[in-house]
Amino acid sequence: MWNFLLVFAAVIAWPPSTQGQRVYLTTVDAWRFHKVRVAGQMTNDNVKATCEAAGMRYPCYYSGSDGCTESHYWTSGCITYDDAGVSCATHGVLSASLCGTTDPYDSHCQPLDDTFVYCPGCWTDGSAWGVDYETHTCCLQGADYNNMYALCADIDDCASSPCAHGTCTDGFMNYTCSCENGWEGTDCDHDIDECASSPCWLGGTCLDHVDGYSCVCPKEKTGKNCETGPFDGECYEFSTVAVTHGEATEACSTNGGRLVDVKDDKLQRFLADKIAETSRASNWLAMRSAPLPIYYSDGSPSSGSLQWLAGQPSSPLDLCVLLDSSNNYQAKAVFCTEEYNYVCQSVAKPCEPNMCQNGGNCTSCFNGTATFCDCPDGFDGRTCETNIDECASNPCQNGGSCHDGINSYSCGCLHSFQGVHCETATDWCSPDPCPFGWTCVDHTFYFNCNDSAPSNRMVSYQCSSASCPDGLYCTEEGVASFSCKPE
Repeated sequence: MWNFLLVFAAVIAWPPSTQGQRVYLTTVDAWRFHKVRVAGQMTNDNVKATCEAAGMRYPCYYSGSDGCTESHYWTSGCITYDDAGVSCATHGVLSASLCGTTDPYDSHCQPLDDTFVYCPGCWTDGSAWGVDYETHTCCLQGADYNNMYALCADIDDCASSPCAHGTCTDGFMNYTCSCENGWEGTDCDHDIDECASSPCWLGGTCLDHVDGYSCVCPKEKTGKNCETGPFDGECYEFSTVAVTHGEATEACSTNGGRLVDVKDDKLQRFLADKIAETSRASNWLAMRSAPLPIYYSDGSPSSGSLQWLAGQPSSPLDLCVLLDSSNNYQAKAVFCTEEYNYVCQSVAKPCEPNMCQNGGNCTSCFNGTATFCDCPDGFDGRTCETNIDECASNPCQNGGSCHDGINSYSCGCLHSFQGVHCETATDWCSPDPCPFGWTCVDHTFYFNCNDSAPSNRMVSYQCSSASCPDGLYCTEEGVASFSCKPE
């Protein structure tokens, strides 16, 4: 009966659609093992050709690791993988991974049914080595079988963890990375520059972070994007999105403000300059035409007793006013249903309590969400917490030391210099500090006194506490000369 079955199996002709069909089995030491349908006789050459046609490598009967390279079971053309000491035999290693058995000749692992592996020199007819699960038979001589499966190995391209900040998905001879938020690139190794879109307005400086950014706002600017700032007793907030006039009106009201009114060219110029620095988009103003009157069927105007949806009654033909970015931010009337950016306006009020330090005056607007400090001279920072370092500009010259004060500084000069900034060299010889009749020689950093008639001296000059001005040290330079130098 078994001989009949073998003969019958040998003459099966698989349809073309099944040839080259592959099924993933398991991964061992970064190698992904598949069973691939073979068309024809299960010889070593056919197994090798099938794996290569599928774009894969082929394993030998042995793993090729240390101690598993016998010439009849492995050749250098086969892959080498770490079998972790499970077994030299490839079928045994795969069986351990797939079915938990380690018998190198095991044929009790169903996923390995009808699989053949390249076996150099196992048979003189070039047969591959195979197993049959239904009969639990091993050592099948491939020349007796047709159209079975070759064992092939798409090294696992994810084994090297190529995705720096993402999840790797292995493909066929490739991989793809699903990046974490804030990262991009083939290997998720490029930090997305959230500052590229210039999100910080009104002079703010953008700091890029992983999956985000922050804005360092200049003094008297605030908000996530530095979009809020004061002008002439009011606060103005510049939107980052485009909405209808009605939505803009509601957004400003929700934040404790109102859509901006422009009643003089000074404010219009201020707004135009700031918009040009930020969105460069057209922005809504508060002005609009009145809603069209609505009449009953008898021609009388509708009364206030009828309950309307919010924002009604209105007409799509109502006109609203904006500052037109395409015409130097001059006023222009357009339909209120169009979408543009907008500017909110809020009265600046004293803060309660005053959160400014060192005598600063605090004002707030937009329901206290924006606060500003007017700092006294000598202090800076969002809450006037920083004493301005007047020495930061290095005002003291010629080696002088700067001493910072509150809204002031002073310079400690070397003995050779004087002046507010130590800018003037000291004239050591004016007035003349030397004994009567002696000659003074100025050396910038010190001076010498020389006796003009040294031959008349009976004894050498001797220094005393009166020889030099305070702060200078006397040194005898000879019988008729001495110097005065800083101590």
